[in-house]
Parts: sequence; C-alpha cells; structure tokens
Amino acid sequence: MTKSTIKVAALSAAIVTALAGCNSDSGSNNVTERPTIAECKTYEPTQPVIVKGDNQDLNFQTITIGATGDMHGRIFAYDYALDDVDVNAGFTKISTLLHEERAQNDNFLMIDLGDTFQGNSAELFNPLPIHPVVETMNHMEYDVWVPGNHEFDFDRDFLFRNLEGFNGAVISSNIIWHENAVDCKNTGQETPFLRGYQIFDYNGAKVAVIGLTPSHVSSWNASNPDNFRNLDFKEEFESLENTVDEVIAQYQPDVVIGALHHGRSETHGVVGVNEIASKMADKFDVIFMGHEHARFIEQIDLGAAFENGMDDITVSGDKANQVEDKAKSGTYNWRNRDSKVKVIEPGNWGWALAKAEIDLFKDQDGNWKIYDTTLSNRTVADVEEDAALQSEMQHVHDKSVEVANEVIGKIVGNFTNTSNGGADEAVLEEQVLNSEGQRLYTTIHSAKVSDMPLTDLINQIQIMYVEEKGSEAIKEQIKVDVSAAALFSDASNLFNGDTYRRKDSANLYMYDNQLVAVNITGENLKAYMEWSYRYFNTYQYGDITVSFDPEVASFNYDIFDGDIEYVVDLSQEAGNRIEITSISGSDFDKTATYVLAINDYRFGSTMLVEGWVTEEDKIWDSSNETIYAIRDMLTEYVGLNDLYRTEFENVNWYIKQYGPSDAKGNVADEDKGEILQLREDGGEGQDLWERLQNKEICVMRSGPGARDSINVSVNVDNNNTWFVNPNASNPYEGCTYSNQPK
Repeated sequence: MTKSTIKVAALSAAIVTALAGCNSDSGSNNVTERPTIAECKTYEPTQPVIVKGDNQDLNFQTITIGATGDMHGRIFAYDYALDDVDVNAGFTKISTLLHEERAQNDNFLMIDLGDTFQGNSAELFNPLPIHPVVETMNHMEYDVWVPGNHEFDFDRDFLFRNLEGFNGAVISSNIIWHENAVDCKNTGQETPFLRGYQIFDYNGAKVAVIGLTPSHVSSWNASNPDNFRNLDFKEEFESLENTVDEVIAQYQPDVVIGALHHGRSETHGVVGVNEIASKMADKFDVIFMGHEHARFIEQIDLGAAFENGMDDITVSGDKANQVEDKAKSGTYNWRNRDSKVKVIEPGNWGWALAKAEIDLFKDQDGNWKIYDTTLSNRTVADVEEDAALQSEMQHVHDKSVEVANEVIGKIVGNFTNTSNGGADEAVLEEQVLNSEGQRLYTTIHSAKVSDMPLTDLINQIQIMYVEEKGSEAIKEQIKVDVSAAALFSDASNLFNGDTYRRKDSANLYMYDNQLVAVNITGENLKAYMEWSYRYFNTYQYGDITVSFDPEVASFNYDIFDGDIEYVVDLSQEAGNRIEITSISGSDFDKTATYVLAINDYRFGSTMLVEGWVTEEDKIWDSSNETIYAIRDMLTEYVGLNDLYRTEFENVNWYIKQYGPSDAKGNVADEDKGEILQLREDGGEGQDLWERLQNKEICVMRSGPGARDSINVSVNVDNNNTWFVNPNASNPYEGCTYSNQPK
C-alpha cells in the first residue's frame, strides 16, 4: 500500500467537486428569496407572525407540534463511524413519521432544537454552498430551527450561509451582537442576532415558539473565537423570561412553547431547564428541549423544588414509544395551565419524534383556550425510511460510505488488554445494543479502568503534534509533560490484523475537536485530574466491579498520559483520589508549571470556567494547521506509519482497587487490589464474577439509553446491586434497563 497523507482541505475540495450540482432547492416552503445576515442587524428571514390556517369558523382544533434535537448529521439511518445501519436514527425515518402526522392534521408545526450538523461525517460537506442537512430540513418542511452549541463549531461564514439557506424561522432569545463589534458601538441598545421567537397563527389561534441557545458557547469554543466573531451569548433565564414576557404582552398567544437547546441541570451558575420550568411554569405550556441527548417526558409545578429534577409522567413499561400517562400528569387546561408545565426531549440522532398535541376550543367570546395537551415520543426503530428523501440525499450517503471505508493503514496488535482483545472486561465482547438502542454491556469498556494502548494512542499523538507542529508554529521547542483525552465511544476498539480505515478515526474520536497546549500549575493539574475521576462512584467493600456517577457524562472522563505517573484510589471520595507519584522524571510539585495537551472543548468548557488556566496560559492551538482536528491527526499518523500496539504501550497509571499492571495488562498476584482479589477468592466473590461473565446476572443502569451510566457496582454482600437475567435464551434482551428492578 502506498502511504500518503490526505489533507482535510483536499478531501473537502474533492467532495465538493464530486457533488457539484447536487445542492438543490429541495425545500418546498416556496421561499423565493432569503435575506442575508448583516453585521449588527437582527436576522429575521420570516415575518413575526406566520399564518398557517384560514378557517376562522372552527370551534375546535388540534395543533400538533413535532420536534427533533441533536441530530448530529444523521440524514440516513446509518452510522458512518461503524459503517452500519442504525435503526434508531435518521431524518429519513423522522420524515416518514412527518408524512403520517401531516396526513392526520393540517395544523402541524415542526421544530429542530439544534446540534444539527456536527457528527457522522457531516463535516465532509461543510464546503458546499448549503449543507445537505439544511437541504434535508428544507425538504421535510421544518418550520423552526434553534441553533445549538455545535452550530458554532465551524467558521462563522459556514454558519451564516446555512442559516440563510434554511427555509423556515431561525430563532434564539439570547444571542446578541457584541456591543463592541464593528458598527455596533454606542448604539445605546442591545441588538439581537436572531429574533427570540416566532408566532404561528392557526385559524386564529396563536402559537408562540421561544428559542434558546446555551450561553457557554463562547467558553466551549474559546479556542476558536472567530466562529462567533462579534456575537455574544446572554444568560439563559433572564433572556428567556424577557422574551416570553415581551411575546405575551405584544401578541397574547393562546399557546406558548419553549424550544430550548439546554440541559436540565447545569453547572457553574447556569440555570438549567429544571429551574427554568419551575419558575416559568405559568408562562409555558410545553417545553421541548435538546442538548442532553436524554429521552423523557416530565412535568413540574410552578415554584416546585427543582433540585432533584421533575416528575416522570410516562406510561410505565411501554417499550414501543414513550407516551404521557394522564393519571400521572393530571388535567391540563385553561383553568390550571398557569400552575404547571410539561417538558419533553426526544433523545438524539432521531431516536424519536417528540410530539405535543394541543387541543383547543373557542369560548363564547371567540377566544381560543386549551382544553387538553398530550405528549409522546414516537420512536423510529420500526419505522421505514422515507424513500423520496433517501433518493434526494443518496449522493451524501454514497460519498460518506466511500470516505469512511478508505483504507489508511494496517493494525498490528490488539489495542485493549483483554485475553482476546474484546473491549468488555467481563464478557470480552464489543458493545451490544438491542433493537431499541439500549446498551447491553455486562460491565464496561476495559480501557476505562486500566491503562492500555487504545487511549494512549490518542494521548501520544496529541503529544507528538504539539511537540512538532506547535514548536514549529511558535519557533520554540515545546515539551509536553501531560496529555489528557477521553474514550468517547464505548464502541471503540482496534484488533490485530484489521485494516485501519478512515471510519476508525471517526469511531475513536467522534468530535471535531482541535488540539491545544497550555501551561498549568501542578496544583491546578491535580484539581483537573480529581475533576475527571469524579466519574467513578466510591468503592465499597465487596465490590467486584466499578460503577459511574450518572451525573457525570462519560465524555468528561479524561485519562492522562505522558511523562506522568499516578494512582487512583476509588475508596476515597471524589476530589481526593489522585496521587501523582512522578512527573517529568521528578517528584510532583504543585507550585511548578507543566505543559498540558488537551482538546479545545475541554480548554473552554472546563479549564477556563474552573479557573485552572487563563487565555494567557495557552501556548498554541491547531486552528491554523492544515490538519487541525485531532481525529484527522490520527488518520494522518496511521497513513504514514501504520499502527503498532507496541508503539503505544506506556503504562503510567492504575486504579488501586485493580492494581498496577505491566504493558500487556497483567497484574502480579501480590499487587492485585481488592476488586481483582474478590474475583479470584474461590468463594462468593469468584462465583458472582463468573455469573456476571456468563451473563447470568445483569448490572444496574441509570437509564435505557446507550449513554446512560452503569451506576451501581456489583457487590458480593448486596443482592440489590444486580439482578438475575430473566432471559437465558437471549441474555442481551434480558439485561435491558426495562427488566431491572425499579
């Protein structure tokens, strides 16, 4: 095989050439001309009020509102990183549901809640005049688009031309032109970037949709400020409250809908949706939300305590769809609509179409009033893809598959330390999902609990690039002491003898993150490491597995490599678990300054926010490099060198409850920690471990989704920490979340 480096720019240019002429006016909203975005002017591509129906003689009507969120480039029901069908994903499946819904009700409103482009090879098509994802939404006649945080992952011109290319309303209540932007100075007033709302008139009944984008965009993309040049992001609660009050005062809407790209529980002083819903339950009828990738239908009363979340109002045990349980939610109508609000999220990638049916009647004074609302998540697992949309976007699918399967190099050696190279530490298998997309690992990915080449690969390539490209850029030698990286996907693995294809890089590193080198004090480095290892629950005597805090996202668990050695003691509480035994060949010094390699998201979302580094601590970032994304750095390295496990065997950390291992993952008998000792005790611990390995028992999970945590450690002294697999003939279906005791 001829080894070559395929530059991102060249690849994008080739795709643009190959797809020349494929951009089409596929939208059917009959939009003939769109305004352009002008500096310091509010972009308003639609009139404030859009009339959807003209039958003023109706006395009853149902307005149906649908929503998707966090689609992340899933046009087809296909995962290009895995090069396989994903039955729980895709605009093509959502489109089939839309045809059904619109056939049943002309009064249909469709919203996308943001994080629409990024992911699943969608970045390949960024150079096109209008991105295929936007063309897809136009084809499907989306009415509203709320930008999420990942819309700002790319250059500003890309975002602007795609906002201009969308045929519907684009809204967000908290994005403004920065007061110090060119041509915005001394105006004496705040200038919104987008209108915060859109009003729809259905046969005289007014529906107000209020949008929201996370205020942390500027932090999360701090390494790429040009992506949001001259834009600012205001605090969520005040922006939302001001907008909804303005809308109610000006338009007196009959229905008020929140379309929020925002999490239920936020940190660092940011008000989450739980609190927003509690404090504004008298203003909103239904809140659709994205960002969390969660699957739920919940409700909260006005002024209710929100710290422990909202109330689940779904029908128990329903496996096909999530449906509101009226016995739980109670009556919702014009009499009590000021006292509570319902909140729904449809998962991610098109797992479901979120749906709210708003029933209205006209009173004797001719005013429309709500007499019922019903929420559901219509799942897509058993839904056929829309053939017309498939045909329209087939060129995108074909090119994505072709690029995903491009041969880059070969793999020599298994990159995990299990006996057969399988990822799971108990059953030695790869990630298994059932037909509903529920994750069915018996335990966890072994690379999360032991140091092995799979994660060292990412960290050491980060170090290589900083030391080579960074040194070249600043004309000064940079030596990296520590690199940090997460294992983003539990489906990641590399096997001896396999061909390394471009999709393997996407699987190992699913995000478009760039690389950053910063100076950090020893004290703040340790604080960062403690923050990372809060992902684990505290070890209890009798545990034969570890488990994870469901409040900590897996992508926030970083593993540290480089010229550092450390031990993690999970018997200690979070914040007091890390002992750094050496760094840069010397004892750890909390007053010393070290060089750290991290991705730009971690730099902005965590390091700056926590105050562990400042902008002045940044030495270099990859934004100006030809190959700027960490994912593509992996591809380039393999293309030049192939991939040898032995090049990435750097054992520099271990969890005390497991014990120190050698480069192959072997732990000497005298060094084994409590977890490994119990698994081999010849008694109850070993028996329970073998039952787990044989899939006779199942672990406990925090929820049904693939991203939900294994949140309870299997404990030999507590039978409530696991459950017997009820389906011996199909053990994976037996271990689903729906089967575990509630």
